[in-house]
Amino acid sequence: MKIFDNIFGGPKAPPAPDYAGAATAQGAANKETAIVEGIMNRPDVYSPYDITKWTDVGTADKPRFEAQYSLRPEYETQRQKQAQIGGQYLDVAGQRLGELPSGQFDVSALPTYRGGVDTTGFTPLATTDDLSDYATRSETAYYDRALNRLQPAMDQQKTQLHTQLINSGLPVGSTAYNDAMSRLEMTHSDQLSGLAQSSIAEGQRMRQGLAGEAQSMRQSQLAEASMIREMQNQARAQAMADTLLQRRLPMEELATLTGSPSIGSAGLGTATTGLNVPGVSMAPPPIMQGAMAQGADATNRYGTEMAGYGARMNAFGNIIGGAMAGSDKTLKENIVKVGQSPSGLNIYEWNYLWSPERFRGVIAQEVQKIKPQAVLSNIFGHLLVDYSKLDVNMERI
Repeated sequence: MKIFDNIFGGPKAPPAPDYAGAATAQGAANKETAIVEGIMNRPDVYSPYDITKWTDVGTADKPRFEAQYSLRPEYETQRQKQAQIGGQYLDVAGQRLGELPSGQFDVSALPTYRGGVDTTGFTPLATTDDLSDYATRSETAYYDRALNRLQPAMDQQKTQLHTQLINSGLPVGSTAYNDAMSRLEMTHSDQLSGLAQSSIAEGQRMRQGLAGEAQSMRQSQLAEASMIREMQNQARAQAMADTLLQRRLPMEELATLTGSPSIGSAGLGTATTGLNVPGVSMAPPPIMQGAMAQGADATNRYGTEMAGYGARMNAFGNIIGGAMAGSDKTLKENIVKVGQSPSGLNIYEWNYLWSPERFRGVIAQEVQKIKPQAVLSNIFGHLLVDYSKLDVNMERI
């Protein structure tokens, strides 16, 4: 029987790895590694300037170290001298403390800050009425000057035309006389109209000139006032800076006195002055990774054994006969009902434990209850179904 178990017996699933135990062991190993690494990274250091010694003052559960640091004698003497100098600095600072300014910063003595431009004393700008009056007066003056030059010539033309008409035998009051005089008067009227238009244009030009001059003068006044304001504000800023400097100088002097001079690179610096002590890094044993790798290896070997078992079972089925098939429910997984045969047998789809390949057929345990003559048992107790006696075929899908 043992030979049959070796050939046809199904493999046993490997036990689950103890991940909790592995994690506990890993934690303990990590702690032990950290303790050892801490010890290795605390070597006693002897440099030309100082000495550092480590003492273990802890317990196995609570490691703790104490560092004893000391300077070489010549540097210890230097440190003490510099400490004395620092004490003297502090004494002077205490004496100067009373000289510090107190109270709030007073800006009342500073020049007044100028915000907007002071327009007091600016020449008033001409109003619209002023400009209109100036334009009217300019028009009248222009018209009168031109008319005074033009009127004598017009009177002379009129006298000459009158004499010419009389000498030509055209009496005063005749149609020809009146027409000639009317034409001359129309010419004079046109000249006066043109003079009036020129006068108006001259008045507008003078108005624009006056407005431009007023605007230019106002811009000059604003520029001058702005420059004065800027100079006043700059003077205020400079005065404030000078006042703040006078207030800050004693504070900075006190800060310098209380800062103490630096002892230098040797003395109160690091314990390894002048030495380069490399750090030590240790990795804990990979206990958890080993447990995970062992579990993965066992799972892979179990899968290989299940595949071999499936091959043996298929071979056994071929020996018994093509119509017989292993349909024991215990050999199947992922079982899904997909239908029912005309005789009432349930039809399922599944795959065997040793293979992902899917099949369609019946469950031997159900057939045994309905049609027991179609079910046999092999030497291992697994049920086989004779599909030639059923209205269902076993199919690979």
